[in-house]
Amino acid sequence: MFPYLLTKPPKYTCCSIPLLFRKPISPTPACPVHLHTSPTTTTPNCYGVDLLPPSLQARLFQSVKQAKVPHSQTEQAASELRKFGLDSTGSSFPLPDITPYLPPILNSNVSQHFWQVASRQVQPYTDLLLDLLASATPPLPAKWNLEKGWTRYNASDGSWQTVPFPTEQCCVFDVEVCVTEDPRAVMAIAVTSEAWYSWLSPHLVHAESFPHDVTPSSMIPLGSDQSPRLVIGHNVAYDRIRVGDEYRLDRSGTRYLDTMSMHIAVSGMTSSQRMMKLACKNMTKEELKHKPMWLKNTCMNGLADVHKFYCKTTDSLDKDPRNSFVKLGLSELMSDCDHLLSYCAGDVLATLDVLRVLYPLFTEQCPHPATLSGMLTMSTSFLPTSNCWEKFITTANETYSNIEKEMMKLVETEAELAVMMIMDYSYKQDPWLWDLEWKIASSKTINGRRMKLIHEDKEDLEQLFEVGYPTWYQDLADEKEGRVFLNLSTGKRVVPKLLRLTWKGFPMHHHKVEKWGYLIPTADAEEIIERIEYGEIETDFPLKQFLDVVNYDNSTHKEPIKEKDVDPEIFLDDISKYTDKKDAKFKKKVTTDEVGINIGIPGVRFCGLPHKNGPIFKVGNPLSKDFLISAAEGGELASYKESLAEQLLKINICLSYWRSSRDRIKDQIKVEFEPEHIPAHMKERDDFNISDQYGAIVPGLVVSGTITRRAVEKTWLTASNAKQNRIGSELKSYIRAPPGYHLVGADVDSQELWLASVLGDAKLGGHGATALGWMCLQGEKSSGTDLHSKTAAAAQVTRDQAKVLNYGRIYGAGEPFAKLLLMQFNQGISELEASKRARHMYEQTKGSRGYKLNRRGAWLFDTFDVFRNMNGERPPYKGWAVGRKGMMVLGKLMAVVNVLVEESVPEDGGKPTNKHLLTIEGAELYSNFASSSDCETGETTGDCETIGDCETIGDDQLVELVEHLQLKYKRKMDGIKSDYDTRESMVEQVVWSGGSESHTFNRLEEIAMSPYPATPVLRAEITRALDSRVIGRNYLTSRINWVVQSSAVDYLHLLLVAVEWIFKEMGIRGRFVISIHDEVRYLVVSEDRYKAALALHLANLMVRSEVCAKLGLDNLPASTAFFSSVDVDKVMRKEPSADCVTPSNPLGLEKGHGIGRGEGLDIWQTIEKLSQ
Repeated sequence: MFPYLLTKPPKYTCCSIPLLFRKPISPTPACPVHLHTSPTTTTPNCYGVDLLPPSLQARLFQSVKQAKVPHSQTEQAASELRKFGLDSTGSSFPLPDITPYLPPILNSNVSQHFWQVASRQVQPYTDLLLDLLASATPPLPAKWNLEKGWTRYNASDGSWQTVPFPTEQCCVFDVEVCVTEDPRAVMAIAVTSEAWYSWLSPHLVHAESFPHDVTPSSMIPLGSDQSPRLVIGHNVAYDRIRVGDEYRLDRSGTRYLDTMSMHIAVSGMTSSQRMMKLACKNMTKEELKHKPMWLKNTCMNGLADVHKFYCKTTDSLDKDPRNSFVKLGLSELMSDCDHLLSYCAGDVLATLDVLRVLYPLFTEQCPHPATLSGMLTMSTSFLPTSNCWEKFITTANETYSNIEKEMMKLVETEAELAVMMIMDYSYKQDPWLWDLEWKIASSKTINGRRMKLIHEDKEDLEQLFEVGYPTWYQDLADEKEGRVFLNLSTGKRVVPKLLRLTWKGFPMHHHKVEKWGYLIPTADAEEIIERIEYGEIETDFPLKQFLDVVNYDNSTHKEPIKEKDVDPEIFLDDISKYTDKKDAKFKKKVTTDEVGINIGIPGVRFCGLPHKNGPIFKVGNPLSKDFLISAAEGGELASYKESLAEQLLKINICLSYWRSSRDRIKDQIKVEFEPEHIPAHMKERDDFNISDQYGAIVPGLVVSGTITRRAVEKTWLTASNAKQNRIGSELKSYIRAPPGYHLVGADVDSQELWLASVLGDAKLGGHGATALGWMCLQGEKSSGTDLHSKTAAAAQVTRDQAKVLNYGRIYGAGEPFAKLLLMQFNQGISELEASKRARHMYEQTKGSRGYKLNRRGAWLFDTFDVFRNMNGERPPYKGWAVGRKGMMVLGKLMAVVNVLVEESVPEDGGKPTNKHLLTIEGAELYSNFASSSDCETGETTGDCETIGDCETIGDDQLVELVEHLQLKYKRKMDGIKSDYDTRESMVEQVVWSGGSESHTFNRLEEIAMSPYPATPVLRAEITRALDSRVIGRNYLTSRINWVVQSSAVDYLHLLLVAVEWIFKEMGIRGRFVISIHDEVRYLVVSEDRYKAALALHLANLMVRSEVCAKLGLDNLPASTAFFSSVDVDKVMRKEPSADCVTPSNPLGLEKGHGIGRGEGLDIWQTIEKLSQ
């Protein structure tokens, strides 16, 4: 049941010693005194890929046996490389001899080493967990003690006593917060194998507000020290933030286990599945019988749903009391404290019940101990900072407020100029303002009174509009926190009109149904102007002025608006669905070059703005972030008022990050270190200053928040890198190592691309055997042979844009996704052109699609005389790929069979044959056919049988029947069409060929479609909601994405295991900080920073070797052995050289904060630093 539990930890495992404060050990063979950088000789394989030197390969790959590759297969792979312009003359990668620095590998094999090391790392915690699961749950207390602090309730006699913290080392834990008061906890409940515990905040008991300064003493104590302690909860990261013990520089032995993360790994859903699950939430069991089977394999992530799902209870948890914590104040909560403690205890009990069922399932789903070890390490994430955090928020807020005022002033000026147009009715001649509501609104309404207050200091406007303002203008009046103002945010519909926005030079227009778009003139616009002037057509639209704006005048000799000018394919998927059907039947076929749709305005047509998700979606705000890129010079989005729109949009870009992120950033809880917990060596530093208020933020990191087991956190894992034009984007740079410490970390180079490529390489038996693998390992940007350069050339985009296309493709996205990206990258190309480029790129990369038939498809192929070879023979199906045309033929044939056959039952024997139970219609047709061919005499029907009113026939009779029907009822038979599901029912696997990535995608799909999909390295199985046995070929994109990204999570977990082990072996004093996507960061004592850099390099070497070994490869490419750079820095930033200049940090880190550049060290530079 628990496959990775050892009976006894080895003697030299020091689980009880905190990593941060272990004394430096004396030099050992793992950390020699005399470091040198002599290069070793790397040996290229037959594809020109440099591999590890023999001495290092022998250390890591002992007993790994790689299968011998036939010479013909090698030659075929080399030929394929030449086809893509790739040869064996790529870059060479000399390596330093690091063999003496690598700690001894346990059991002389990297795979066995990782299993043993990870098992030792998790054993202290699994021992505690198993003790808890083996114990009976203590009875709930009859009454709760309402005194402050911790209370222990003795199960034996029902007595209680106050304690400083729970005395047992393992507990299930839950906290509650008074939302209206403070983010710190007001109460907590814990249960151990021996007793129940309750904790009450003194601020709740005395109904006193929390102090402004957030310190550990105002939070929950758990008694954490160096000994192993396990805290379990549902979304336990939320609870951990409120534990005071977590805000210390020295990492304790406490780890947190999250039942929500385990549930997501075992039975989680994709976002689209979640929507369907919600839609089916209230369905009966009978109704669910007709829904997809996977719905029974999963549930939502909340505790109530998880408890009901795993514990099979009929009654749901009562979650109504939690509303009290959202709405009530401290005194009101205290008056109902006994009931609320019981509610909290109910959640703890439910979490324990879930744990008893879920933990065994989790160990089966994720059997390698590195998975659990990695999750426990990630549960200790810790972000050091200082008073720079408060200064950052204050400065960013002030900068935002000042720039927003500047923007609002510009728009307000435009609004005031526009409202004055009512005096001479000139708004009627304005192609933007003509359709606003210009009727004078009452000054006695709420907005009317607000307008008077807004314009108190503007006597001219007040006098002109004493009776009231135009309705559209008065509707802008708003009030917030007692302050009245004109609300001219970019989300207001009137703002794009005031700015006179254009798209490709055409005035923008808002339509109630079609939302935002732009107006283009029709071919007969000039004639319509004449008819308007003669009174034949009535309209309020200023067509003449509109044409002046777009310079639409025959004297300029401009060509009529043509397809190539406005790219109608971007906006219209099917023009019929946009056309008013009532009028359409009276219209003649359009023969002009005009595009767009008729919205009832004479002389113009409407084209919708291009939405990033495709033409069927409509744009609700043309000033949203998706359109900001178009504000640059030469972009599609502009303003008729010269540079006004550009100026305002640049301001909007500047505000966008802080506007969307500030609430999440402000919600982060920064807690100051208590003086007694600041290490002595830190206080001794010259740059130590107690007034800097050193502290830390504990992020709410869900260690497995998606079906791929990637971590999820709403602020830090989505934080952007510093951008010169975005307020607050320097956020990460305020995570700073305190005096005496450094941040050491690395970004895994092209992790997912390498993992995907090595899967294909392993299938062919060598590194660089596939074009994708060779480009990842040996390709050079300078010569255009790297993956991104090749894709950029195929898709006609920049190299940076090609990166997005490449990762999207590797994650399983298809041509439609690529087409939409290409249209976003270049707003000027048509949908047709984007489709052509996407198709060409996919033909070059993924290749041509073929289909490997399953048993049903193979039976159809062999039974019916459809396919013959060049000699006119009908060969049996032997697993080859059937092309698209072949699948269409088979699909149509299967559609005919489905009409005739109710059920097919395989017969025993050598050749696969079936007995077919006919449908009512099929039986009738067969009866007529049999009669016409004397079937009743038994001369031609062979083994036909009659069972009741239906008949069963063999394969030969079915073939005869189908051939007869095709001759006699040809028109009706031709009318039978096959759909996607019919064709998919015959497919075992899509097979790609002819592309640079075909082998990789075949392997990815092979894994995703296997009966038990699991990651190739740690054998973590796919969530039960995506089990192949219940969803067939549905959600294939999500499953391919799962193979890549879940393998990347395996990589991360192995890396965390390796770093933890090497830190202990080398005596490095450090702790895990955070992992953001493909990067990891550690906080280490400054004297150990270069040893930590070496540890990360060695950890990368070991993890990549483990990946290769698990795939059956006995060596590792030299180019991937070490990180390209390990960052040694005082702050967290994308690059150690980045100065992080932004509007809220205009002087940058060096001039504004006195923080110089960090160091980026490759393996050679790291060893050189250590030698000094």
